Amino acid sequence: MSPVVLVTGGGGGIGSAVVDTLAAAGAIAVAASRKPAPDGIALDVTKAEDWTRAVDEVLERHGRLDALVNAAGDLGGTEQGVLTARPEQFLSIMETHVVGTWLGCREVVGRGFGHPVSIVNLASTAGQLATPGMVAYGAAKAAVLHLTKSVALHCARTGVPVRCNAVAPALVDAGLRDEVLATVSSSPEDALAAYRSRVPLGRLVGVDEVAETVAFLVLRAGDSLTGEVITLSGGLGLA
Repeated sequence: MSPVVLVTGGGGGIGSAVVDTLAAAGAIAVAASRKPAPDGIALDVTKAEDWTRAVDEVLERHGRLDALVNAAGDLGGTEQGVLTARPEQFLSIMETHVVGTWLGCREVVGRGFGHPVSIVNLASTAGQLATPGMVAYGAAKAAVLHLTKSVALHCARTGVPVRCNAVAPALVDAGLRDEVLATVSSSPEDALAAYRSRVPLGRLVGVDEVAETVAFLVLRAGDSLTGEVITLSGGLGLA
């Protein structure tokens, strides 16, 4: 039986790559986003009622849910310094990444499925290393890491058969790469060179690497792997 996986942020970037990778591995990957494709599901991750409706729709279509990938995100713009981040910007980023991820975890854990379920949350090295130009985004991703561990511990202690893990990539060579680099320099080329000089492997993270790691946690990881963070960084932060 093919596992059924709900992927938020499935309309583009990392979420789209996750959907494609899971489908290629034989899973039924259901993409959810605010503006879904014809075969996708509409979902605003910040609204609890949307989560209930989305999971109901997955169950109506496929009869079960085996995994949730929380990949919806919002970079929130480049002016996120300690003094320049705007309160409404901070709140919006927190709502998408933290509240949205929590609501998804709560919906799945609270359903009480009678079979093992895997939750994978997309975090970032921005939540592990100080990021002065991305204060709101970094704080949100740090909260996602804490939430991941809290969900994993709750499920382990209460006997709920849900594993919860996170993937924390560094700068991904796709999508919003140049927007991220703009937080540190007006020249994307100079910022990219400076960034690579800090990465021991000297390269960015491939979007397919992120998707493959998510697929591993969803499809192949052992039952004991929970509450963990897999960091994909090329060694960023080792020295």
